[in-house]
Amino acid sequence: MKFLCTKVKQSWLTSLQNREKVAGLNLFIKDPFIGIEIKNNKPTDEEMKLVDSAVNELFGNHKIAFPVRVVEINN
Repeated sequence: MKFLCTKVKQSWLTSLQNREKVAGLNLFIKDPFIGIEIKNNKPTDEEMKLVDSAVNELFGNHKIAFPVRVVEINN
């Protein structure tokens, strides 16, 4: 599966509050990544906007430390 995501620290994912924020922004957790599954090899503009907006909402001024990229995840 192709996953448009950013990588977060394991300790960040242990917080129930953080996990709820991720779900509230329509992202999914595939430990240690948060993001969305994409159907093609290259994300659409809409998919990029969704994930970029969510990362900005979660990390604000620290967004630069959380680059968004496509990774291959085995189910």
